[in-house]
Order: sequence, then structure tokens, then C-alpha cells
Amino acid sequence: MTALAVVVRFLHLAAGVQLLGVFLFLVLVARPAWRRAGPELEAAAHGFERTLLRLGAWAAAVALLSGLAALALQAASVTGSRAAAFTPSVWVALLSGTQSGLVWMIRMAAFALLGGFLLLREREQDWRDWWALRLEGVLLAAVAAAALAWAGHATTAEDWGIWPLVGDALHLLATGAWLGGLGPLALLLTWTLREPAESARGVARDAVRRFSALGLGAVTLLLLTGTLNAAAQIRGVPPLVGTPYGRLLLGKLALLIPLLAIAAVNLRRLKPRLLLATDPEATRRDLARLRRNVLLEATLGLGILALVAALGVTPPGRHVAPSWPVPFRFAWEVTKDLPGVRTRVAIGSQVAMFGLIATLCAALVRTRRWRWVAVAGVGAVLAGLGVALPPIVVDAYPTTYVRPGVPYTAISVANGLTLYREHCVRCHGVAGYGDGPAAAGLPRKPADLTARHTADHTVGDLFWWLTRGIPGSPMPPFGDRLSEEERWDLINFLRTLGAAEQARGLGPVTEPTAALVAPDFAYTTGVGEGRALRDYREREIVLLVLFTLPESLGRLLQLSSVYANLRRLGAEVLAVPLAPPGEIYRALGPRPIFFPIVVDGAAEAATTYALFQRDTSAAGQLPDPPVPAHMELLIDRQGYLRARWVPDGSPGWADPKRVLAEVQQLASETPRAPVLDEHVH
Repeated sequence: MTALAVVVRFLHLAAGVQLLGVFLFLVLVARPAWRRAGPELEAAAHGFERTLLRLGAWAAAVALLSGLAALALQAASVTGSRAAAFTPSVWVALLSGTQSGLVWMIRMAAFALLGGFLLLREREQDWRDWWALRLEGVLLAAVAAAALAWAGHATTAEDWGIWPLVGDALHLLATGAWLGGLGPLALLLTWTLREPAESARGVARDAVRRFSALGLGAVTLLLLTGTLNAAAQIRGVPPLVGTPYGRLLLGKLALLIPLLAIAAVNLRRLKPRLLLATDPEATRRDLARLRRNVLLEATLGLGILALVAALGVTPPGRHVAPSWPVPFRFAWEVTKDLPGVRTRVAIGSQVAMFGLIATLCAALVRTRRWRWVAVAGVGAVLAGLGVALPPIVVDAYPTTYVRPGVPYTAISVANGLTLYREHCVRCHGVAGYGDGPAAAGLPRKPADLTARHTADHTVGDLFWWLTRGIPGSPMPPFGDRLSEEERWDLINFLRTLGAAEQARGLGPVTEPTAALVAPDFAYTTGVGEGRALRDYREREIVLLVLFTLPESLGRLLQLSSVYANLRRLGAEVLAVPLAPPGEIYRALGPRPIFFPIVVDGAAEAATTYALFQRDTSAAGQLPDPPVPAHMELLIDRQGYLRARWVPDGSPGWADPKRVLAEVQQLASETPRAPVLDEHVH
């Protein structure tokens, strides 16, 4: 079914591109070029236009038939039944209830109108009749081509706004102008080679000149919009090389490069020779070479359209977990602190940059010895990369760039903590330092899971090691003992463990950089309101209060007295009990607490955020320090932990004015960190 869908989509796409190319060629290239012809070529001009209009009529017919076939295949795919492909009720549901159905009707109406105009057209009486049909053809073909963007992958990139849709529509229009015009140009060149009249060569020269200008503009637009579309659907090198969509896109690029090279030869060599040629025989040879190149361009263009058809039925790279195809990657963040790495990378990158500048200058200036300068520049680039890249090479695995399968939430971290205590603590220790009771008897010390270099590895690396183990080390595989979800829970806990180690220096003064991710959690308050921490992102600052009663009672009343001021600054207070919440409201009695108190979800949130108890005090240096009775954490609008206060004798936020000042500072700062999603990468 997928192969058939690709074939049908290819025919539909190619027909639409050809239809737009025919009418743009008639209006922008053929019509002005024929004016150079004498009266003896008037009949030939009319015959050529009739040929192109017949080509347009066939293209409209193919577009209509393939469009019907595409709708039938979509009906079968949606319902999972081949019989539904010919069920009218399913067709009606698709056409009336989906955006792709609306786009289909618009495009098919455009093709049908255009086909009707071509089939029923009468002889043009004057120039107004001529222009009416051609301009209607351009308009309807352009609408049909551009509308396809609203039924493709561009509609799924909502976070980029309307730009992917606009870029895709312009991309399709530029494709029709360039690739769709290659067939008519080849027909014109073929006619020129057969026509004995010398004025035919003048027509060909003017047509080539005009099509070159049209093609240059179309290619420029194709490159710009193609880059935008690829960025919106791929978003990184791993999805480009590690997903079927990305590899199809690379195949498209592999065909586009020789296509552009042939077009450049036509533009830079054959076109100037053709325009300046005076010898009829030389002109014919150049026309023959140009026709051969145009046919080769058209063949490569059809290959590109076939890949585009396959891309249309393939999930975009950003929606698919990439499988990294090579056993290494370049990772500056993992290796930058190793001895000598910074120096080698700095020297190598400067040499490579010098070589690149020399190569570009040689290509642009074209001095007498420019080729030697270019060769030397390329050599410098290769030498610089040879120095800079090897130190930052690290091992990579098929799962290195896989997105986490479980969101970074408190419930996942709490589950991971349970799994860690069951499977990992004997070797890695309670705090993850690699000092567990079984570590002394191992030939190689277990990894310190809180070290910075561990956090620099991707979650995909950790997932691979958890699943397969680490050869040559005591780390065993857990793929046969833990489910995939449990392995992701364990990874989320390890990320929190590393973040808690980094949080040792976190105090009551807001950190200038946002680096510590606040795990999300869903909750229900005592009055039945259900929300999640992520709901506050981009909207409000959160003061997360972990409390115990009766020890925290005075502080809760103090925060309640300034709650209105916190709300005016754009902050919310979330109170999470460290003990079971069943007796909270009985302990509070009639005392007024105006901010939300978490009930359902409190246990997981308390377990997770209690991990951020470590600090630089003597108690905080213990592998498993005691959980304080009260702790407050300040979370910015992007979802990062920025400040912490534990009432351990230090003044901190004991005066509510201090916490108000920190909230005001966060409210006034310009965010520099990205808004967090539900996963840690």
C-alpha cells in the first residue's frame, strides 16, 4: 500500500508541477520569445502553443485521476479496510471532516476548471482571449500547487507559526516554475533544431535567456525555502542521518547537487556561447548540448519528485527516534575538560578557518595563481580539521540521540529511586559516588553518577549502557531485567541525582544562569483543583514550599500574609507536605492559608524535590543527608530551579521581603534559557 501511495503521489505531484510549468513558460518565456520570429514562423508558433496546451490538458487529466486514487488510498488507510477505498460515506467523511479533505477539494476544483478550459477552449479572437486562458491557467495551477502545503507535513510545525506553510507553498511554486518548465524548454529546443529558418535560432536564444532568469530566481527561492522546510521538519543532524525521512532528504540533496551543477553549466557556459554565437553550425551544436542537458535536468528532477512523494508518506524526522548510524560522534561538552583538548581544538579551528577564507578569496578574486591558493586553502582546512576533530570524538550508539521514552516527572523520578535502591546502590552507593558496599571488590571502580561528565552524555547513551551494559567494566546489562519504561525511570532519577549534586551551592540568592531543571509533577489541591507544574511555564514564577506540620506552621502563615504581593509580581506558591497529607487541614484549623496545598501527587513531588536537600553544610555533605523539615525552592518561568532556602539558622528568606526581592528580580529578567519541554535530553 505504501509503494502504491508513493507512485500515486508522484504522478499527482509531477502532473501539478508540469501544469504550472506549462503556463508559466507560455506567459513568461514562449510568448515574448516568439515575437522575435518573422511572419514565416507564425504558424509554427501557434502549433508549438497548441502542443504545450495539449501537454497541459494531459497533465490536468493525470492530476485529476491520481487525485481520486490518492483519496481512495487515504480512505483505505484511515479505516484499515481496502473496501473502504470505494465507500462513498468514507469519502464524504474525509472531505468534510478533515483539513486535507478541504485542500483536496480546492485542488481538484482547480484542476477540473483548468482541464475544462483547455478541453472546451475556442479559437482566440484577439490578444485578450489569449491572455485570459493563459493567466487563468497560471492562477489555477498556482493555487493547486500552493494549496498542497496545507495538506502536508508543514501543518505539524505549529511552534514555527505560519512560516513552514508559507515556505512550503513557495517551494512548490518555485518547483513548478523551474522543473515544470524544463519539458517545454526541451520541446522548444527540439523544434529549433528541426526548423531550417535562421529566425528560429533567435527564438531559441531569447527563450533560453528568459528561462535562465526565471530558473535562477526559482532556484534561489527553492534553496531558501528548502532550507526552512528541512529545518522545520528535521531540527538537527541526528534526525537527518538517523531517520528514514532524513535519509530521503539526503537522497533528494544528492540528486539536487548534480542538477544544480548541470544548470550552472547551462547558465555559465552554454548560454553565453549561444547568445554570442554567429556561426550557424556552432549554434546548432550548442543548442543540441543544451537540449541534452535540459533533458538530463528533467530526468533528475523526476527523481527528486519521486523522493518528495516518498517524503510525503514518511513521518518527519523530528517525530521519529533517530538511530545513529556510526559508532562515534563529536562531543565538545564531554571532552572539553580533558588535558590539551581546548588547545588542540583552538589551534585546529583557526587553521581550518584561515584555509576556508583563503579558498573563498581565491574563488572570488580569481588572481593569476588562484588555483594554487585554492588548493593550499583546502589543504589548510583539512589539516585544521585533522587537528581539531580527533580530541572531541567520543563513542556513540544507535540510541545516542533517542528522545526519552518517559517524561521527566516526579513520579518517574520516584519510581527510578526505588529501582536504583534495588539494582544499583550496592555498586554506585546511596549518593551515586561509586562507593557502594560492593565497589571495593570490583576490578574497576563504578562510575560516579553525579560527576559533570556523566551529565554531559546524552540520555540515549545512558539508555544504551543500561540496556547492553559496558564492555570491559563491571556494569551489567539490565535489558532483560527492567522494562523499557523502568529504564527511562531510572535515567530520570540519575539526571535528578546529578542535578541535586550541582545544587549544593544553590542558596537564597538567585543564580544568574538557568541550569537545573525542575521535574514536573501533576497534582490536585485540597479544594479539588488539578494542575501540573508545567502549566506555569512561560506564565508564572513558582515558589515551591516543602513543609512539615507543626514545624512549618509559622512560615506558612507568614507566606500567606504576603501571598497577594507575590501574586502581583507574577508568582504562585505551591505547598507540598513532606508527610502524608491526610491531617494537614486538621492541623491548620481555622488559620488562613490562601495558596494551594498539594494533596494528590504530594508523595512523589516530596520524594523527588527532597533530593535537592544537599548543600555545603556538614550535614549536607553526608551521602544521604537527613531531609529538612522545611525547604523552599524558587522556579523561574522557564522551569528551572534558581534559588533555595533551608531554615537552618541562616537568615535567608526568614524575612518575607527577601523572597519578594528574589521574585521581583526573576520577574524583571530577560529569559535566556529555552522553555523546558517534558523530557530531559
